[in-house]
Amino acid sequence: MSLFKQLWLAVILLLSVVFGGSLIVNSLSAKNYLEQQLYMKNVDNANALALSLTQQQADAVLLELTLAAQFDTGHYELIELRDPAGNSIIRREDSGASDTAPEWFMQLLPIEVAAGQAQVQSGWQQVGTLTLRSHSRFAYRELWASTRQLALLFLVAVLLAGLLGSYLLRIILRPLDAVIEQAEAIGERRFITIAEPRTREFRRVVAAMNLLSDRIRAMLKQEASRLEKWQREAHLDKVTGLLNRTPFMQTLEAALESDDVNASGSLALIRLGGLARLNQTYGRKAVDGLLAEVGTALNRIAAGQSRWVAARLNGADFALLAARSITPEQVGQEIQHAVREVIENRAMQQDITLPCAATLFEHGDSIAALMTRLDGALIAADREGQSRLSVPQAGDIEMMPVREQMQRWQSIFDQAFEKQKFSLARFPVAAGPNRELLHYEAPLRLEREGEQLTAGSFLAWANRLQLSAELDRHVIDLALRMIAVSGRQLAVNLSADALVDTGFPHWLGDHLANSGEAAARLWLEVPETAAFRHLDSFRKLCARARTYGCKVGIEHVGHQLADIGRLHDVGLDYLKVDASFVRDIDCNSDNQTLLRTLATVAHSIGLTVIAEGVRTETEWRQLEALGIDGATGPAVTAHEQRE
Repeated sequence: MSLFKQLWLAVILLLSVVFGGSLIVNSLSAKNYLEQQLYMKNVDNANALALSLTQQQADAVLLELTLAAQFDTGHYELIELRDPAGNSIIRREDSGASDTAPEWFMQLLPIEVAAGQAQVQSGWQQVGTLTLRSHSRFAYRELWASTRQLALLFLVAVLLAGLLGSYLLRIILRPLDAVIEQAEAIGERRFITIAEPRTREFRRVVAAMNLLSDRIRAMLKQEASRLEKWQREAHLDKVTGLLNRTPFMQTLEAALESDDVNASGSLALIRLGGLARLNQTYGRKAVDGLLAEVGTALNRIAAGQSRWVAARLNGADFALLAARSITPEQVGQEIQHAVREVIENRAMQQDITLPCAATLFEHGDSIAALMTRLDGALIAADREGQSRLSVPQAGDIEMMPVREQMQRWQSIFDQAFEKQKFSLARFPVAAGPNRELLHYEAPLRLEREGEQLTAGSFLAWANRLQLSAELDRHVIDLALRMIAVSGRQLAVNLSADALVDTGFPHWLGDHLANSGEAAARLWLEVPETAAFRHLDSFRKLCARARTYGCKVGIEHVGHQLADIGRLHDVGLDYLKVDASFVRDIDCNSDNQTLLRTLATVAHSIGLTVIAEGVRTETEWRQLEALGIDGATGPAVTAHEQRE
C-alpha cells in the first residue's frame, strides 16, 4: 500500500475516532438528560394526578374514570393505584414496543427511568399509592433523531475532512513523487538530479540522492576522458589525428564481417604525391603542419557521416572508409577536394599531385582483394603524375548507374514485403563463467532467388530508399513471433530511423503491449553513432521499452568513448563492444587497457558488457580476464554447436 493511502487512512481513522467518540459522549449525555427529565416529569405528573384524585373523595368510579382518561392520552407506559395493603386497585399499562427507533438502538442505549409515586388521600384517610411512569418511546424518538442527525453531521464532516486532508496531503507529499521518481530512475541506472524540496526530511533524501547522481556523472565523464585519451594515444597518428593503419584495418575487417548496414559502402585511398620533395623544400615543420590540416579535413568529412572512418596508412597514403555509401566516385571527389583545398591554402599545389582511387565493398569481401584493387589503380594514377580519380570495379552490378540499381532494389524490396521473404537468423551470445546462453542475436535475412542475403548486402540500399523505418517494424514483428514460438531471449538491431521517427515509440509500445510475455524477452540494440546523435529520442525509446520489460543496449561501442558520460540518465542494460577492438585482443595491450577500463566504467553503473565478433577461444578467455561479461561471434557459435 502506498504511503499516500496509508496517511489518508490514518487521517480518516483519526477523524472517525474523534467524531465517533464525540457521538458516543453526546448520545450518552442526551440519554442521561432525557432520563432525568422523564423522572422529573414522572414525579410531577404523579403528584398532580394524586392531588386530582384526592379531590374525588375516594369515589371508585371517579377514580377509575380519571385514571383511564389520563392514560388514554398515550403519554404513559404505566399508571397504577394500590391500596395501603399493596393490592392493585386500578392498573393501566401500555407494554407495546416503540416503533420510533430501531430495536438495536434501544438495546444499545436503554432508557431506564424510575416511576413517580404520590399518595392519594381522602381527608385524613389514605386511599392508596399512585405509581406513574411516562412512556419512553417519545424519549427514544428524540434520542434516535438527534443521534442520527449528529451521526450524519459527523459523517459529512469526516468526508469533508477526508477530502480536505487528501488535498493537503497531496500538496505536502508532492515532493515525494519526485523523490520516488528519482529513486526508481537510479534503480533503472538513470542517475538524474531533481530540485530539492522545501520539506526538510525530503530535502535531505533528495540532497543525498543528487550527490550520488552527481558523483556517478562526474565519474563517467572523468573515465570517458581517460578512455578517449588512451584511445587517441594508442590508435591515432600523432601528426594528423587520423587512425593508424592497424586499427583502421581492424575496423575495415570488422565492417566486412559485420551483419548490418555498415557491411557495405565505399573505400577510397588518396596519396600525396611528391611528399618527400616537400620535406626537402619546405622543411619537416611545414610539412607536419600540412599533414595536420589534411587530417583535420578528412576527420571533418568522416565526422559528418555515421561510421565513416579516416586513416593515415603510411607517410603519404590516406584512406576513407565510407560505410553505406554506394557512390565511390563521389567519395573520392570529396576527399580530393578537401585535400586540394588545404594544399591550395598553403600554395603548394604546384608541388603535389593527388592521385585517388575509390571502390565499392560489400559484406564478405576480403581486405586483400580490396587493397589490391585500390593499390593497383592508385599506382597507375601516380605513375601518370596526375591528380586523377580512378574507380576500379569488381562486378557488372557496380557498373550499373545508381538510379538503375535503386530501381532494381526497390523492386526486390517490394516483392520481399509482399511475399514475406524476410526472416531472422540466430547467433548465440554467451555470458558468465559457465558461458551460459544470454540471448540470441537475430540479424535480418532476405530470401532472393533461393539464396539468403545477409543484412549487410541490402540494408544500405534500404537506407537509401528510406525503407529502414518499415524494416524496423517488420523486424520487431518477426522477433515477437519467433519469441512466442521458441520462448528464447532475442536481440534485434534497430536503425537510426527508429529514433528519428517520432511515431515509432508509440507503435512499439502498442505492439509490446499486445505481445504478452514475449515483450520481456526482446532485446533492442541501437548503433553507437545513432544513439549519441539522437540521444533525446534514444532516451524516450528506452523509457518506452522498459515499461514492457524489454532490455535496451548500444552496439558497436568504442568509437565515441568521449560520449560515454552522457549515458548517465538513459537507463541502458548493456553495451556491445565493436569487433574492431576485439581483434587479436590477446596480443594487443593497448586495446586490453581500453576494454578493461570500459568494463569497469560500465559495471559501475550496472551495465553488462558484451564483446562482438569473437573469433577464437584465446580471444574469449582474454576478454573474460578483462572483465567482459559476454561474447558473440564465430567462437561462441562453435562453442554452442559443440555443446
